[in-house]
Amino acid sequence: MAHVSTIQFPEQIFINQDSRQQGPFTIEEVNAKIRACELTGVNTFAWYQGCSQWIRIDQVPGVFMLNTPPVFQPDRQPETKSDATGGLIPYKNPYALVGYYLSIFSMIPFVGILLGVAGIICGIVGVRRRNRNPMMRGTAHAWFAILFSALVILIQVALAIYLSTHKNSF
Repeated sequence: MAHVSTIQFPEQIFINQDSRQQGPFTIEEVNAKIRACELTGVNTFAWYQGCSQWIRIDQVPGVFMLNTPPVFQPDRQPETKSDATGGLIPYKNPYALVGYYLSIFSMIPFVGILLGVAGIICGIVGVRRRNRNPMMRGTAHAWFAILFSALVILIQVALAIYLSTHKNSF
């Protein structure tokens, strides 16, 4: 016959919340105080017979905290909610988005050189923000801004040099 172990809940729990000691309470009384929002997990500790020291209230067997954060599981990625754009527009990384549009508008002759420089700067800032916060999107937009702006600037500078040196041929 297999031995089934059952978890023994503490009979008497002493609570220390915000440096005020209370108790003893039963596990049912502690859970009722949590449901009534009289006890929170913040700055609330507990001790019961068998405990070597005060522990956080949410670590007491049988205590059910409301709104506790999920347990960290390193093999699972956090769930991300999709936005209405399907993740195509990096609205949380405005530098990448602005850099992308500046790189497109950098094709405007002459004025485009200034827009291209601004696009490169915004693209670099967008990449840095993405590197600091992996949940932020916009890497493709930022790199497009950097590379396309640089290409357009090179073409416009080369065209300006060509036109200035071959002015007499027209």
